[in-house]
Amino acid sequence: MKVLLFIFLCVQFYFAEIINAQTLPTETQIKIYIVKQQLEQLSLLEKLVNINSGTANIAGVYQVGEILRPFFQQLGFKTYWVEEPSYMQRAGTLIAEHLGTKGKRILIIGHLDTVFAKESSFQKFKRHGNKATGPGVIDDKGGDVVILYALKALQNANVLSDMNITVVLTGDEEDSGKPTRISRKPLFTAAQHSDVALGFEWATLPNTATIARRGAAHWQINTQGSGVHSFEVFQKPAGYGAIFELTRILNAMREQMSAEKSLSFSPGLILAGSSINYKKNYFGGEAYGKDNIIAKTAMATGDLRFITPQQEINAKKKIAKIVNQHLPTTTAVVNFQEGIPSMPPTASNIELLKKYSEASISLGYGSIIALDPALRGAADISHVASITQANLDGLGPVGTGAHSEKETLDIKSLPIQTQKAVILMYRLANDH
Repeated sequence: MKVLLFIFLCVQFYFAEIINAQTLPTETQIKIYIVKQQLEQLSLLEKLVNINSGTANIAGVYQVGEILRPFFQQLGFKTYWVEEPSYMQRAGTLIAEHLGTKGKRILIIGHLDTVFAKESSFQKFKRHGNKATGPGVIDDKGGDVVILYALKALQNANVLSDMNITVVLTGDEEDSGKPTRISRKPLFTAAQHSDVALGFEWATLPNTATIARRGAAHWQINTQGSGVHSFEVFQKPAGYGAIFELTRILNAMREQMSAEKSLSFSPGLILAGSSINYKKNYFGGEAYGKDNIIAKTAMATGDLRFITPQQEINAKKKIAKIVNQHLPTTTAVVNFQEGIPSMPPTASNIELLKKYSEASISLGYGSIIALDPALRGAADISHVASITQANLDGLGPVGTGAHSEKETLDIKSLPIQTQKAVILMYRLANDH
């Protein structure tokens, strides 16, 4: 009899808990659900991080996507892969669509790949108290699990059913297939049917989000000199040689352009000598030269970062002008390659940040401010910044050391960032 009474009381308590949970305000239900799911969320992140998905490891990228795909399907999303042409040698993009008619049409952006190759020594998730390290733990597998559990919280609160959400998880964010007009076509298509874009790259600081991201372009400068005996250097007709010409250009760029706000440029590779062999696909090359021969050829490659399209145009014009002012008996040319556009700090982005900050304050986490765009690189959200009405990035977990073997997650931030993101989504769907 006592056993039956105990069972009866347990059942009554169970149903009382369900009723109490269902009668709580929606945002409170969401917050409680995420707290309860945080260990499960961290466990899934560990599973994803332990799968190598460096951009070139196409099988690994697909494996990560296929682990996430059933979760979206269980939430009522239609999922499918959009493949890139085989010559790009990149994984496709995983799309998850949930059609609805309520509130803003939300585009959610993450990615499945990391910068760590299959041969990298940095392969596994490791926990160190309230920190965790591992490839992609914040960039961007941490962001992917924030996305997933935000959506699970919406479903648990019975508010997902009429929301219009498209999730785009690219397979080659870290080294996109070229041209991007093809590799980013799924993202462009989704943006054309969305009002707001939310990016889930990691948060640099817990009280910041990203309303602007600098774009990235790539440049290559090639110089030529006489290649004769070094005793003739600085004299006619031998001149100065390819190395002096290249260093003149780079130093003039530094002197004339380095003080401009939000603009940066960095030479990442230099080859010079009597002959060079640049292997673009291997990000390196070979050079041959002798001390007593004036360098006949030199080259440098690097990137260019900018906050607006006009700043990019102006910077390229300045570089071209510097390149065309040759030292005696030298020549030089510069070529610019396609990169990622910028995401300027528009008024609508600022307003979206305000809504995100209000969500954070209501959860008890304080206000959110805009991160200095000079502290971030480029990202996929920049490709659609000119298409959607408003854009906000840096909604993933808090961490440091991205793109290095010191990539570290602040574990406590995982549920907090999920809560802030999902409250923002909920309010966007309800026109708050």
